[in-house]
Amino acid sequence: MKPRTRPQGFTIIEVMLALGIFAMILVSIYSVWSGILRSSQAARSAADSAQRARISVRTIEDALVTAQMFAANMPPQNPDAYYSFLADGTGEFASLSFVAHLPSFPGVGHYGDDIVRRVTFTCEQGKDGSMNLVMRQGPMMASMEKDFDPYSLVLAKDVQSFLIDFWGQPKDSRDFQWVTEWNSTNALPRLVRIALGVGKTGKKGESQDLVYRVVALPATAVAPEWQMPMGPPRR
Repeated sequence: MKPRTRPQGFTIIEVMLALGIFAMILVSIYSVWSGILRSSQAARSAADSAQRARISVRTIEDALVTAQMFAANMPPQNPDAYYSFLADGTGEFASLSFVAHLPSFPGVGHYGDDIVRRVTFTCEQGKDGSMNLVMRQGPMMASMEKDFDPYSLVLAKDVQSFLIDFWGQPKDSRDFQWVTEWNSTNALPRLVRIALGVGKTGKKGESQDLVYRVVALPATAVAPEWQMPMGPPRR
């Protein structure tokens, strides 16, 4: 009697078991690769957001150090005068608007030789519901017209806070201190403190990145007697 020979190859059960093990290995590799990809994207996004916040604050600083004001062109009690320094630091999202000498600045190509422009920084809600820091600018005189459409640029996205305050002398006080409201629209502050927070952390009021800077304004308002040393023209 001949011995029974063992059949060659694998059984269906063995093949299915091997395929199952191979599928589990593939799923594990894909999970690890997907996690690495998500982490890389999150890190890249956080780095881009932090860099954009730093550039945004630097843009505000570059504009502030070239701020201009001429008192002779500042009609009294007129907040809409050409050289008004308008700012509101109350709340989580501040606003800032002033005239600056901007020969080299984002958007300069839109206005040619009009290098003295009013620049405004505000926080506005984007299409996705998050807050964006938006910069608008235009020639000083044209920007006062109601139908003027200024050049706008989104500086930072997903803004959690935009805080500004000023080194000044509040009413009913003889001491200089940091204030969030700048009521002297016909004068420039000595110092401006800026804090820009971007990126969500899951906790209310907190941001992933916070850029903080104190800017010293080298300019002061040009007095009328300096602007017109011979006095106003006689009628």
